[in-house]
Amino acid sequence: MKKKNFICIILAKHNSSGLPKKNIKSFYGKPLLYYTIKAVKESKIFDRIILSTDSKFLKNYAEKKGVDVPFLRPKRLATKSSPAMESIQHALEWVKKYDKVYDYVQYIFPANPLIISDDIKKGIKMLIKKNCDMIISLSENNKCSFTSNTLKKNLLIKNFYPKKYRLKNRQLMPKTYSINGTIYVGKWDIFYKKKDWLKQNVYAMIMPQNRSVDIDNYYDFEVAKLMYKLEKKK
Repeated sequence: MKKKNFICIILAKHNSSGLPKKNIKSFYGKPLLYYTIKAVKESKIFDRIILSTDSKFLKNYAEKKGVDVPFLRPKRLATKSSPAMESIQHALEWVKKYDKVYDYVQYIFPANPLIISDDIKKGIKMLIKKNCDMIISLSENNKCSFTSNTLKKNLLIKNFYPKKYRLKNRQLMPKTYSINGTIYVGKWDIFYKKKDWLKQNVYAMIMPQNRSVDIDNYYDFEVAKLMYKLEKKK
């Protein structure tokens, strides 16, 4: 790891359709963005940390916390329909032009205030050990996702999920996992050039459920507050 260089790109736009002004929303007295910056900086991994945002408030806040904000993200990349991939590539274009090409890139949203620096270090150590293209964090689902499906307009649920799972008790169902939106770390070119990460040589990093939240709406926010409070009591 000492022979490689690492850059972290934090993506935090001004507004969110699910939870207005999510990234500056107070979470136990601090903006949600604070917890991501704290974990990233405490990992002591990165040669450079950049915030990509369209918000002057978030820019000023991040700079006070020691994070570089060398540009404001164009509004076209800060809408509810703009893919995160385009914002990452926009940031890396700037980095390549005005700084250099790094060996590895970590990108992260401020949507999980339960993240700790060990999660970040674990992902990067796994990336180096496996010599793979990318590591993405997942967490175990509370309920088996084989019993989930899309719903028809007429609400008919005949053959809703596979027959082989219908008569099994929950304890006998296979474990399933979901991407939890916390850790995405990989080689520079995977972020800079590739459009479909899951077609690459990508491995899962399993994160515990008690540190796996992805705040998209008010309900997620309240659940995260409860989980954070319970973690602090341990």
